[in-house]
Amino acid sequence: MLEESRLLVEAEFRRLFAACKETGYGPLYDHLAVYPFREGKSLRPAILISTCTAMGGKTYQAITSAAALELFHNAAINHDDVQDVSDFRRGEQTLFRQLGVPIAINVGDATNVLAISLLLQNVEKLGVRKALQILREFERMSRESVEGQAMDLDWIRTGCFDLGDQDYINMVYKKTCWYTTIAPMRIGIICGSAVKHSGSLDDYLQDTLELGFATGVAFQIQDDLLNLTADEVLYGKEISGDLYEGKRTIMLLHFLRSASVAKRDRALNILRFPRREKTAKDIKWLHREILNHGSIEYGQKIARKFADRAIALEPKLATFMQHNAGREFIREVLNYMVERLK
Repeated sequence: MLEESRLLVEAEFRRLFAACKETGYGPLYDHLAVYPFREGKSLRPAILISTCTAMGGKTYQAITSAAALELFHNAAINHDDVQDVSDFRRGEQTLFRQLGVPIAINVGDATNVLAISLLLQNVEKLGVRKALQILREFERMSRESVEGQAMDLDWIRTGCFDLGDQDYINMVYKKTCWYTTIAPMRIGIICGSAVKHSGSLDDYLQDTLELGFATGVAFQIQDDLLNLTADEVLYGKEISGDLYEGKRTIMLLHFLRSASVAKRDRALNILRFPRREKTAKDIKWLHREILNHGSIEYGQKIARKFADRAIALEPKLATFMQHNAGREFIREVLNYMVERLK
């Protein structure tokens, strides 16, 4: 399903980029195509499309929205790479390392503009009512995401480490859950819903909030775990990049709570330096200490807890979704969140 969704979305991208290049500035769209055509998981489009078909809809009803969502994701990671001064994305050099910060930022802005262009096409495909509902979901998703990113960046800017697990979870709810799991499911429900569903649609959308929250938290903790433990070639990003960037993760916060005063002070001393001033030796020490203090196992336990919570909530979908391949994919995704290797 991930592969099929990726191919469908890529076909939509080719059509869109070709149309833009006919009347627009071609090099911009060549740069814009760099991240979308680097093979990623295509998880968000797959969740959206599967939810649509689980509602009894057809794949074509969801393609435009799925492509818009993937463009939003690519704009976000492009801007994230600039903000985090990251070196690699999906196994290759980040766009800003290749082309410079000004061009990378402009490409990210253009990517978001094209996402809106796609959403407007839903008027012809799905009708005004559904198109406006989907646009409203995108607005909420975008707002939650930038608020979550603001929290994350402010913790780094102010040197704030006096944080608990709930602080991290609140940030992830906004930054990750909305655009990774909550919005894809909610938009998929709108795309695939029939006229008979219209009166109950708000209830269905509400039912996905807690499920998407639990699933998204499990996804993000696993992502943070992979940054510390994955095979770098398979992972496609640098290992320990979060430590270089000073990201507050469940594992780092657990280590800071568990470590001796001396080790905590040394860790904070390292983390408060800007990325360019951190040494490989210091990051290697910090990485080793996180492993030695059982923080990896702690993160795995929390990720599993949220995944199990999502699995327990999933049967509620049976009240309004069909038992078909789309619904089965959604069920399988709940375990995939904490078992994936990249």
